[in-house]
Amino acid sequence: MSALLEERPPAPKTTAARPGARGPLWLVLRQHRTTLLIGGGAILAGVLVLVASKIWAGGVVDDFAATGCRVWNIDRPECFQTFRDYSDDTHGFDRVLTYGSYVLQFLPGVIAAFVAGPMVARELESGTYKLAWTQSVSPARWLASKLLALALPVLVLVALLTAVRAWAATGVPDDSPYPASQWYEPTTYLSLGTAPVAYALLGIAAGALVGLLVGRTLPAMSVALLALGGVFLAMKQVRDRLWPIKTATSPGDDIPSEDGTNWWLDEGLVMANGDRVPDDRCNSSFEDQLGCLADRGATGRYVEYHPGSHFWPIQLVETGIVLALGAVCLLAAFKVLRRRHG
Repeated sequence: MSALLEERPPAPKTTAARPGARGPLWLVLRQHRTTLLIGGGAILAGVLVLVASKIWAGGVVDDFAATGCRVWNIDRPECFQTFRDYSDDTHGFDRVLTYGSYVLQFLPGVIAAFVAGPMVARELESGTYKLAWTQSVSPARWLASKLLALALPVLVLVALLTAVRAWAATGVPDDSPYPASQWYEPTTYLSLGTAPVAYALLGIAAGALVGLLVGRTLPAMSVALLALGGVFLAMKQVRDRLWPIKTATSPGDDIPSEDGTNWWLDEGLVMANGDRVPDDRCNSSFEDQLGCLADRGATGRYVEYHPGSHFWPIQLVETGIVLALGAVCLLAAFKVLRRRHG
């Protein structure tokens, strides 16, 4: 008997499922690896295009300067074709920057639609979520793994694309026939600073909430896109009031020039009684400023604007608002999940 006991093979060891990369997070990465790889590869390709375009644009500027020709100075016959080629090249570089801005502007909506539809609503619609929940994975951990699997690469890749887009824009010379778009223009503004990352994270949180509420793939994707679009439009309407507006009046103050660094919001006349009347007919282009003002019964002009130094304060305030909206959506998503599925 003792010999038989000695020859009995040891019982197989049971290993509990390890959390972390071997748990639900690893499953989500495998489940959506094709989409994540395609999306990440597209963003990295965009980064490489911007880097190559910046290097190429620098060579174009240096080559044009070496010819001795100047922008818009085509009195010399030999400079006509040189300037034309330079203008075409700078126009091509401007289009690359514009496309990069469009990608960063629409990317949060794409992320929201992907999370709301394929990542959340599709599993609820098909019932495949039940399999994960029977493998010692709680509903909260199931959702957290899905969001974390997307949030980490989004943080890195969107921040990288934003930084490269801003760096590439420094390749546009001041006298370029196609100067860089101004910081306050909506498409450019949403491709700079901290706003792109904040909106991308909002897309993840809002997509999760919409996916749980709608529970059907295509409707969830549509609602998520509309929700992000609504946030974009709302922030566009209030953006100029996120930081105190500067006001300059003349006589008394120097009216800032429209050099592109200042975001002009309103201008008009200061009447004798101190009232301000929106009117741009007596602007700085008039030679007879005093005569123009006197004809309208005004004593001066006023301008309301944001200087270029307000870019970062406005960005940080908007980033805080967007992140707060994202946090609300995230908390609401887990609350909806807990209420509906325990």
